[in-house]
Amino acid sequence: AILTPVFLAILWAMLWPVTFDSPEQIFEIPKGTWARRMAGEKREILPSEIYLLVGIRNVLTLKNSDDVPQTFGPTLLMPGQTLRIPFTTASENSFACTAHANGQLLVLVEDNPTWPWQRLTWRVRTFLRSLPKS
Repeated sequence: AILTPVFLAILWAMLWPVTFDSPEQIFEIPKGTWARRMAGEKREILPSEIYLLVGIRNVLTLKNSDDVPQTFGPTLLMPGQTLRIPFTTASENSFACTAHANGQLLVLVEDNPTWPWQRLTWRVRTFLRSLPKS
């Protein structure tokens, strides 16, 4: 009896297509980020790794709401400016990023999980990444 809900959850995770409301994964660099960083604050305002899916959620959008320009890869993002980067193939992309304390951002683009086993493993990986790091 206890295994029925577990079995149904696994079956759903395998058969239900992966969808998002928008192809964009949006991140904002908040106002005061540079000032806090210069004051010695080490808090990360963006994740160090961003995960995208080809064809489903494959556009990284960065908005600079800070008072100073921020660098993302070869791009200088002025205050108030938004940068949209579409990814069309599975890849691992490392960018220089002044919004990060370590100066780096990794964008991992995965293929769309179309087969049941791929959907299940993608959902498990996504869940495990969401757990707090200890």
